[in-house]
Amino acid sequence: MVTASGRENESASIPKFWIEALKLVAAKLNYIQERYREFVANNIEIASRLESVLKFLSYIVPGRFGASEALAELLFSASQLLALLHDWIYREEKGIKDFSPASCEEQTRMTLWLTVIETVEVFIEVGADRIWGEIGKWIVIVIVQIAKVALRYLLLFKYKSGIQLTPLIPSLDREFCLHETKKDWADGKSCESVSNKEEVLWHGKRTNRSVRSLTSVSADGLRTWKLPAEKEIQTGSERSQSPSRLSAKRLIGESLYISRPLIHVIGMFMFGQKSWTPWLLACGTELSSLCLMGDPSDLNKSEKAELSRRTILLAFYMLRSPFYDTYSKKRVISFLKYLNITVPGCSLIIGPLVEYLPVWQKTYFYNWAN
Repeated sequence: MVTASGRENESASIPKFWIEALKLVAAKLNYIQERYREFVANNIEIASRLESVLKFLSYIVPGRFGASEALAELLFSASQLLALLHDWIYREEKGIKDFSPASCEEQTRMTLWLTVIETVEVFIEVGADRIWGEIGKWIVIVIVQIAKVALRYLLLFKYKSGIQLTPLIPSLDREFCLHETKKDWADGKSCESVSNKEEVLWHGKRTNRSVRSLTSVSADGLRTWKLPAEKEIQTGSERSQSPSRLSAKRLIGESLYISRPLIHVIGMFMFGQKSWTPWLLACGTELSSLCLMGDPSDLNKSEKAELSRRTILLAFYMLRSPFYDTYSKKRVISFLKYLNITVPGCSLIIGPLVEYLPVWQKTYFYNWAN
């Protein structure tokens, strides 16, 4: 027979048991996390293969399973998130600083969240469409676009991020890091010692001759007059440059570029998905943004490359409805079918591409993750 005091002692011991169990689980998870970080830091090649396998599966899954579209997006998003995680771990473990550091921890966290949102954006939209239908999908799209615009405005105005590069967190050049690690370049400190050097070369003012700087000489004191490869120099300098200070005109231009997805979505709600008005609004907004940026000669190299990328991606407007439905569709399909007939071996790629093109056009070319 159990007394009242016995029941009280038993009930008092239950929380203690669960607290101990939670502590054990937390310790185990922490151990797994540390082992995983150590594994990625020492086996980045294996981590890269895992990412490649997931990305490859995302390309071959469409058309083969019932939930192929959502599954493909899940696999692709997983591969991108893994790449982001592995790059982050490798940078922290090796002390690599190959892109512009944030001014504070809050900015770093905001940049990371924005990158994650843009990575899973398409999967969220496809999943919402399958679960809640067309209305649910567009509600999710509006929420995602508002979140992206808000975060980008905070980065632009509060943290003076300047022209926002794509991607915000660049992919780590793993081949270069592994190459430098294997040959123990520069003091045997591998890639991080190269990445943190602002000046690998010294430029003579009178002769205009370039030689290796004294800080880049190896520990054994042996000096080579051979200049480092161009990529070797740029690894730590291109993305680590501070963002250019934008004039009021350029601030308006960058604000327009950030706002264009929200302007497009609002236009679709007001005028309909098949209307030309949202297309014209988005295209006009992006063209105005590029015009307001003006002459890019005073910008750094990364910012110039970003403006060039934005100019090239204007071609995507030919693949967005209603321009695609009215003008581009027949020409694109005819060109792909011509390649399918005339180029040997193309049928393995072109055939599935033609079949899946309507889904891709509907899924990706209204999406503003690019």
